[in-house]
Amino acid sequence: MKYHLEFDIEFKKNEYPGRFIAFEGIDASGKSTQVELVAEKLKAQGRVVSVRNPFEGEIGKFIRQILSGEKPLPAVTLQYLISANRHAQQMEIIEDLKKGQDVIIDRYIWSAVAYGILDKGSYDFEKTATWLLIEQSILSMYHQFIMPDHTFYLDISASEAIERLSKMEKTKEIYEDAGKIRKIVSIYQYLVKTYADQFVVINGDQPVEKVTEAIVKQIVLP
Repeated sequence: MKYHLEFDIEFKKNEYPGRFIAFEGIDASGKSTQVELVAEKLKAQGRVVSVRNPFEGEIGKFIRQILSGEKPLPAVTLQYLISANRHAQQMEIIEDLKKGQDVIIDRYIWSAVAYGILDKGSYDFEKTATWLLIEQSILSMYHQFIMPDHTFYLDISASEAIERLSKMEKTKEIYEDAGKIRKIVSIYQYLVKTYADQFVVINGDQPVEKVTEAIVKQIVLP
């Protein structure tokens, strides 16, 4: 049987005294580097900062094995595991925010949408993004998730990401493929344009210190 459903989605705001900051972007865009540098800048201003890795805990360890290719699983299964892991982190994040601590995380909800679109293999970004936001996200676990006060998208080209990855001494992960990187850039560009009020776009091709400076200028502390 077919049913027609319509929804208005309102993202849940952070009402706690701590600032919640997320970084988004393709692989090798500099997210991990900026998480650490911005945390240092905020600490220098007297803030207490909690840095979160997107793949913490036992579920996170398993996810890393999947990403490295050690534990192959279907792409959709991986996305649900990532959702479950993020759900497990939520109460800890809230407790930190309640204490007035700033929480900084490398990847959050928009990564689930971006890579979910990639894994679906769809070129209809609008239709697939809507499906993910409703079925996988907002109406299930993510509906109770706090959205960041600031989501910084570090914007670099696919060619720059591919070049940076080629110079890294690390195990290649399943998404670090030239074709996938080019597509994920297009997907993020669509999301940033469609949900413009959710992102602050930062030029990730700038020198590292310039990127940090641009980010810190945008952060409004309570």
